[in-house]
Amino acid sequence: MIKDSQEHLAEVNETYLQYMWIAFKIGFTMLRTGVFCLIHGLIPGLFKKTGSNQIAKMYEMVSRN
Repeated sequence: MIKDSQEHLAEVNETYLQYMWIAFKIGFTMLRTGVFCLIHGLIPGLFKKTGSNQIAKMYEMVSRN
């Protein structure tokens, strides 16, 4: 498992802390976006484009490497 992790970090050319920061940032963005989507489901007039905008933002973040 450690060897696989080291290989993956080398593939994306990031340190452990850099990788952890990005993974946490994406994870918290997904959680927040999920809440917005649930609210949007209850009240369609709110957060009309928040979900799709955040998905596009996260895609840009993961597509850099």
